[in-house]
Amino acid sequence: MAVALLSTPASMTAEQYRRVVEQLDAACAGAPPERRFHVCFGHGDHLMMFDVWDSLEELEAFTATLMPILATENIEIAPPEPLEIHDLVERGDSDYLRRRIAELRHKAFFKRPVENLRDKLHSIKAKPSEKQKPDETAPTSGE
Repeated sequence: MAVALLSTPASMTAEQYRRVVEQLDAACAGAPPERRFHVCFGHGDHLMMFDVWDSLEELEAFTATLMPILATENIEIAPPEPLEIHDLVERGDSDYLRRRIAELRHKAFFKRPVENLRDKLHSIKAKPSEKQKPDETAPTSGE
């Protein structure tokens, strides 16, 4: 059963939110596949988050990682009160989008353009050059 969660910290700025996301990413918990939707919104120091999770158990597992991170940022938040979702309209294939984003991240962050160029240059050097072949028009020593 999917659940929804509205998180309303007493106070949270965009800078604090950015640092929380960075710490979640470092803990390999920044984009859990069980979270169908996440949005952070608001203004000033009154940001809020809305999430949709596949199940309560998956949300609780994520919360175990999130809460200590929030504490390091001095973000006070009430314990989550998930609500049962009765209807969820999704546009497009969210699993496809998740996979595609992961592929693009992999290409962008793990293979820099300079590495692609370096690989290409090494492959060219490894192949025999046309100049290294004997010149068929040059006279041979027997002529």
